[in-house]
Amino acid sequence: MVLVIYLIIIASTTPVNIEVQTMSYSQVYDYASNHLHVQESLTIIEEHLRLYNFDFKKFSIGFNGGKDCTVLLHLVYTVLARNKQLDHKLKTLYIRVPDTFLELEEFIELSVTRYNLDLLTFDGPNYQSALQSFKSSDSGQEVDAIFMGTRASDVSYPLNHAQRTDPGWPDFLRINPILNWSYHDVWSYLRNLKVPYCSLYDQGYTSIGARNNTHLNPRLKVETADGEVVYLPAYSLEDAGSERSGRSK
Repeated sequence: MVLVIYLIIIASTTPVNIEVQTMSYSQVYDYASNHLHVQESLTIIEEHLRLYNFDFKKFSIGFNGGKDCTVLLHLVYTVLARNKQLDHKLKTLYIRVPDTFLELEEFIELSVTRYNLDLLTFDGPNYQSALQSFKSSDSGQEVDAIFMGTRASDVSYPLNHAQRTDPGWPDFLRINPILNWSYHDVWSYLRNLKVPYCSLYDQGYTSIGARNNTHLNPRLKVETADGEVVYLPAYSLEDAGSERSGRSK
């Protein structure tokens, strides 16, 4: 097993901006009351935040601008809001992979504004090396846990909701709150709660990596009445097993 992570979010002591403060957490908890997988995720997040006594120096959030990590960020923010723990600026470590989509970079920048993030950038694609650099930095030395947007369908090995990284990797506790979510669960959450997400998904991409290994999902290709070929948005994909059909890596 390996730890693949693109962004890590930790906190420093700067108040959040007005846009973030006005985001309501009650909608999420109302939604969770009818969706057990969301309840589970909120419980896992809150239990671990309490384990660290809401000490923002001890935990971080993995965020690569993708749909799963966007859900994760929104959930963690929701729990922090409910517990009145928003008096911190979220410091963000961005491990930039080569040939990144401009739209993804733009969405990350919008997220910086939306969630009042302090962006730190390390170069990928060697995540192990980049994470080690982060672990050795002033910002990362005290971080023990990383909340991640990994789902069970993303990996080919058993994964728990919380477990340490593998030998040879920088030592972190990996926390996987949305492990039991499906592809359709992710899109139901984003669309029902109107959570902003990267515009690439509306163009027909369903799984986003680098530009050289990411393509429009052929399962979303349709032809209009006048013969024009278009691609439906990612949330239109019926077969969740085809999520990575547009990826060559």
